[in-house]
Amino acid sequence: MPILDAARKFVASLKHHRDRQRRIQTDRSAQVLEQVFRYFPFTSEAQRWLRQNVRVEVLAPHSTTGGGGWHPDQRLVRLNTLQYEAAIHELAHAVWHQRRRDRQVRDGLVSAVRRLAEDADARWDRVRTLARHYVYGIATQPGFEHGMLLPRGEWGTGGGPQGKWNDWEMFAGLASGCMADIRLLPPYLRRFYSDLFQELPPNAPSPEAVAPHR
Repeated sequence: MPILDAARKFVASLKHHRDRQRRIQTDRSAQVLEQVFRYFPFTSEAQRWLRQNVRVEVLAPHSTTGGGGWHPDQRLVRLNTLQYEAAIHELAHAVWHQRRRDRQVRDGLVSAVRRLAEDADARWDRVRTLARHYVYGIATQPGFEHGMLLPRGEWGTGGGPQGKWNDWEMFAGLASGCMADIRLLPPYLRRFYSDLFQELPPNAPSPEAVAPHR
């Protein structure tokens, strides 16, 4: 029947188009991941683990406006655009998702972040500002008045005393806050990132400075 044959061909062409677009998006997303690895010092172990265990999807690889999310149920990092800051942040989430299962690890991170918030050493100015926001909040920012303190109903799921701190956003926020340059972190905090980012030599330029954009 001509009409039925035409309908079948139309459906097949739609499926072919969707499959082709999916392959193109997958290829572009893989290229984005390799580009992030090229400009930022992820360790070889972290690169290998992320390639093998996490899917990366980039919705608009020709834009750099930012945004994204980590979807642990799908083992998926979905980036709205090719913004390096967002990519570093969400990839850090994926790595921390595994490590934070150890209560001592996430408690240790929270303790280090709280220590940084009070650290007057000028070398850590950039990240100390973030740490203070995480611990004390920002009074003028609705929804963030209490920083990374979890709602009381969620206490026990996070890190630190009573499990009341959002350790996963602390970890990812500082990863993107230093743009993978852990020289900007004090040693007592740097150690939590040593399996994710290589520590560059003291005289090496910052990755952020040599990347095409932030």
